[in-house]
This record gives sequence, structure tokens and C-alpha cells, in this order.
Amino acid sequence: MAVSTSRSALDVRPATTPAADVEESAAHLLRLCLDLQLDALLLTLGALAADPGADTAVAPASSTAPVPGAIPWRRWITDDVDLACKLAREAMAGGAALPPTLGSDLGHAVPVTTIDDLVARYSSMLGLLGDLSHRTEGTARPVGLDEAIIRCEARLGELRGHRLVETPPTGIDLRAEHHYLPGELLG
Repeated sequence: MAVSTSRSALDVRPATTPAADVEESAAHLLRLCLDLQLDALLLTLGALAADPGADTAVAPASSTAPVPGAIPWRRWITDDVDLACKLAREAMAGGAALPPTLGSDLGHAVPVTTIDDLVARYSSMLGLLGDLSHRTEGTARPVGLDEAIIRCEARLGELRGHRLVETPPTGIDLRAEHHYLPGELLG
């Protein structure tokens, strides 16, 4: 409830909420903005990776005024991720299709499918990093290789800890017992 004061009395009125549905043309424009935001995020990520002083520079947490010598790449990435999530949410509310790398409708309805997709990607990445680790020694070994392997293993452990019970599907009733023929639900 929003509360406002007036000369005559204290008025209490329901708070206004934005419409849950976004019209189709607005959703399309939001999707275009999302594409641009994802590009901006990747550009910022590349700039952070290329900036030799990025990890040692201390930039103000929320200042918009530039600080000489310190570009806040990490903060901008965090801001970009937040904005991309908001744009994706609004675009989906209007029925716009998201870029394929942001998941499928099934993945949004049944989070365990997204977890399975992430497990597959991290497993592949861990395999590639393991191959690289076995082939390189000494000075030829990439500096961050061991850390990347440790992070992949940790993420895989965390992902595998989530099960269907912990990430229940939304919109699909699995409680009722149904008997289907193999492939019957594929359409």
C-alpha cells in the first residue's frame, strides 16, 4: 500500500504495479536491446581480460565519476548482467524468443534441464582443460590453468548436487501417474 498525504487527510491507496504483460512490439524492441546488452557485456568482459591492471585497480563501488587510471570493468559487468536479466524477463513477458544461449522454454519451466545443459558444458570444458594440462609443462603451461580446473570441478560438484526434487518443474504436474507410450509426448 502506498501512503500519501494531502491537505484534507491521510489517503491510503493500492500501490500501482507495472503490467505483467508486455505488448508484442515492445517485447521485440526489448529483445533487440537484450542482444545489444549481451554484446556490451561480452565487450566489457574482453576489455577486463585485456586490461593488465584490472585486477589490481580499486575502483569506487558505485561512483559514476571516472577515477583516473581505474576503469571499473568488473562493476560494469555486474551492472550489465543485472540489466540483461531484466531485459530478458521483460522480453519473455511479451512472448519474445530469447537468444538460444539464454536457454529454452523447457529449461525455464524445468530448471533441471538447464542444470543438465550446464553439467554437459562444464564436463566438456573440464575435459579440454585436462587435455591441455597433460600436454603442457613448465613455462608453456597457462598461468590460470589449475585455477580453471579447480573452478570447473567445483561448479560441477555444485550442479550435480541439485536434483529434480530440489528444482521442481513449474507448470508440469508430475504427481499424477500417467502411462504414455515411448515418444508419445514428442508430438
